[in-house]
Order: sequence, then C-alpha cells, then structure tokens
Amino acid sequence: MERELGTALIAHKRGTHTVALTPAGKVLLPRAREVLAAVEKSYAAVAEAAVSARGVVNIIANESVSTYVLSQVLMTIRRRWRNTEFAVSVAACPEVREGIRGGAFDLGLLLTSAKRKSLARSSSTNAKWSQGEQVIAPLVPLVMFAAPNHPLARPDSRAPVRRSALDLFPVFVSDAIGEYRALLERFFREDDLPGPRLESTGSIEGVKAGVFTDARALGILPSYAVAKEVQTGRVVPLDLRPVLPPMQIVALLGLRAIHPSTEELLEEMGRIYPTPAPSRVIRPERRSGR
Repeated sequence: MERELGTALIAHKRGTHTVALTPAGKVLLPRAREVLAAVEKSYAAVAEAAVSARGVVNIIANESVSTYVLSQVLMTIRRRWRNTEFAVSVAACPEVREGIRGGAFDLGLLLTSAKRKSLARSSSTNAKWSQGEQVIAPLVPLVMFAAPNHPLARPDSRAPVRRSALDLFPVFVSDAIGEYRALLERFFREDDLPGPRLESTGSIEGVKAGVFTDARALGILPSYAVAKEVQTGRVVPLDLRPVLPPMQIVALLGLRAIHPSTEELLEEMGRIYPTPAPSRVIRPERRSGR
C-alpha cells in the first residue's frame, strides 16, 4: 500500500518494537475504517436480502439469560435463519463486556442492576438497533425462595420477612464474584449489620439444588429462572422487606454491522419483555481487549 500511495504510512522507532502512524497514515486510518465498515454492511445487506445466506453470529451471555431467555428466542430465530450459525458462550458480566469491547463477539446479553438511567430503545418495529448498550427487559425482579417446609415459609405466617430474620439461614447465590454478587452483598449490609451468609453454588441449578436438599436454606434467583418451581409449588417465594434490588437485561452490540438475524432476535426479546420510552444509547469504547 505504501508503494501504491508513494509515501510511508507507518514509522518504526529505532531500537524498539514500537510503531506509530505517520501523518499520511493518520489521514488514511479513518478512511480504512470506513472501508471495513462498508464491507461489513455489504455482508449484512446480502444476508438481509437472502435469508439463505450463510453467516455466524457470536453471542456471549450470562448463564441465567442464556438458559432461560435466549434459548427460547433462538428456537424461533434458528428456524428462520437455517444457514446462520448462532454460537453462544456463557460468561460473567466482566467477561461479557470485555468480549464485546475486544470484538470477539457480535452480541452480549447480561443481567445487571436496574438502578441506572434508562437506556431503553423504542418498542417500535421501525426503530433500528445500533451499536452500543441498550435495555431489553427494563425490570427483572429477584426472588428469594425456600422449600415449603422452611421456617420462614410457614403458611400460618402472612407477615413480610424482614432482612434481619435471614441471619440464621444460609443464602445460596450462583456467583462467587462479579456485579451480581457485589450488588447482593451491598443490599444485605445497607443497615450496617452482618447480614446473612451468602454461599456460591457456581450455577443456577446449584442454587435450586441447595434449597431442595437443605431444609433451612434460602435461594436468590431472577424471577424467570425459578418461575416453574414457584408455579408447581416446589419452592415458595418470600415477601422480603425491603425488597431485593431490581435487575434488567441489557444487550451490548459490537462495533461491526449488525446481522439482520440479530435484529430479529432482539425484536423478539423486546416482545417478550416490553420496554419503556427510548433514551440515549451509550457507545462502546474503541479499544482492544486486555
């Protein structure tokens, strides 16, 4: 390219492995990004025009979102986009964010605190998804639950369960570290008391198994992850006061052009979880992964 343009684009610093753009290289850089973006948009346009076009959409998501939300939506999307591969990886919140920043994934889905300014998009089907961070489900309740024979789940007691009443019982959560765990620890220590003992099981199913096998155990999960067990009466939700902090499902979109199948996937999730009025979108930082 330097021979074709007749000028140097990259300067090597003598005695080091460091390189830097020359003035000509700095001029070329944004135009090179425009070319790459145009190529990505061309692939997306072809795929949109012909559903039979082959493609790969790399998705990274939290365990609970992947298992209980994404999986049911993908069943519908995969039937329409039969020649598109949807590769799903499961990770904690920091890995989801880093995977999107570093460009390794096209779509990130995570469960995070709802105590933030709304980032929700319009529910209109005419609105297009764009790169950045957008809310899919603006309100996902957390549920504290127990086995029906738990001391705090007695049918003769209609009074709410106070946070101080939990100190005598183990409370199972899925994660040992991360945003979700930190959020719960802050909640249980807001009144400057020791709070209950949080024990990590490493998975959603581990939380349920802990409650099933230990008559004194309590569990905390997103409402969608324990809805079936509550409906069948296998566990009982507790009326905890104050209530657990609300959560939301957020979509992180990479810097590459969005594949039309991804737009359909997000629209389907938006129909399952209605969103409030649109707000601003936070753009991702252009930087490489750690």
